[in-house]
Amino acid sequence: MPATFQTTVQCVQCRQPFRGVVQTVIDPSQNPQAKISLLGGTLNQFPCPNCGTPNGVLTPILYHDGSKELMITYVPMELGLTRDAQEKAIGDLIREVTTQLPKNSFKAYLLQPRSALTMQGLIEQVLQADGVTPEMMEAQRERVRLVEMFIQTPPELLPGLIQQHDARIDAQFMQTMTLIIQQLLQEGRQPLAEQVAAIQNYILENSTFGEQVISQAQQQEAVVAEVAETLSNLGETAQRSDFMKLAIEYAGDEQRLQALIGLARPAFDATFFQELNAVIGKVPASSRAALEALRDHLSELTAMVDQQAQMALQEAATLLRVIASSPNPDEIIRENLGDIDYTFLQLLTANIQEATRRGDVNGSSKLKDIYNRIIAALQANMPPELQFINELLNAPTADEARQMVIQHAPSFGPSLLEAMDAVEQQLTGSGNGNPALLERLAQVRQEAVNVLG
Repeated sequence: MPATFQTTVQCVQCRQPFRGVVQTVIDPSQNPQAKISLLGGTLNQFPCPNCGTPNGVLTPILYHDGSKELMITYVPMELGLTRDAQEKAIGDLIREVTTQLPKNSFKAYLLQPRSALTMQGLIEQVLQADGVTPEMMEAQRERVRLVEMFIQTPPELLPGLIQQHDARIDAQFMQTMTLIIQQLLQEGRQPLAEQVAAIQNYILENSTFGEQVISQAQQQEAVVAEVAETLSNLGETAQRSDFMKLAIEYAGDEQRLQALIGLARPAFDATFFQELNAVIGKVPASSRAALEALRDHLSELTAMVDQQAQMALQEAATLLRVIASSPNPDEIIRENLGDIDYTFLQLLTANIQEATRRGDVNGSSKLKDIYNRIIAALQANMPPELQFINELLNAPTADEARQMVIQHAPSFGPSLLEAMDAVEQQLTGSGNGNPALLERLAQVRQEAVNVLG
């Protein structure tokens, strides 16, 4: 049995047949999104493209996490397989995993996999391996019950419910709501997902925790904008010494240091740290410890940004494979439009260039077709303000962008500035390290401020 396979699913509601890609091997190192789907209860769940009804596909599953030396098997009892058939299915999946392992990496745990009798049992074993205790699981179940209480409460009674449970509304509660929204979207239940999202926003606006989050977000946005402006003022001729001066200036200011690394990650390369080590070697001994601590912290921050970028790249690669293998790519694109970001488009463009370089005409043609479908979907779902900002960022010259702002900004009004702020937040949060793009955005925003008064 392969790690993934395509199958025809017949909707339990409208009987409409459609295709779905079933996951049978879950390996977080190879496909972190599959683990997220497993823990979120959406693994091998397919919304019907005709009526939106979620449809589950039962299949034997093998969970493998080599970093924890963990292998778990699960065969749904509903399949009614004989013991021999179960052993054959699991044996095939284990061979699928072990044949992909590097030589000399075979360990004893691969010969004695654990087993789970139910899907919930599988999920709990995975969580326990991640350090999630039974007490933590019960606390999460309590959060889910509280979310359900909010969903079922009439709007006019929400203020009282928020006041009653204000102490329980925290970051974990909000994360639980977000996971539920994502699960509903994956199940094709968009109206309910939008309802839960609206309730989440209302709770944020009216709870003590929400007030703190909004205040912190505003402070972070102000810090990021300030650091972005400082980098913009350095210009394209900035040297590593300029970034070093900024890092030393921001020492002890965690928010500004994080913004600096996120916005200018390419500047903090191996040569930068060599030059910083040289500076440390020349300063008096009394100043050396502080600079060494700054160097170590900068190294940690760059590693964190790189790790986030790598995870985003892996998720983008997984999504690209799903789109490319789907008989209905437009449907997959529509369902995952929120995950198609700068990183995904960069990866897609790089794959197109590589296929072209290899002379793979079919491959490059298919990837270009995916690119065109995505651009069409993005443009169709993009508000007019964002379409205009996209045109500004892609204008051939800064002067042409400025003329476009002068000509068209009045027709948008203040909403254009709000959209520009949202784009800036997305770009800085993505960690794509593109100061030129942020500089162009800062320029056109200032021009828009001038035009709109």
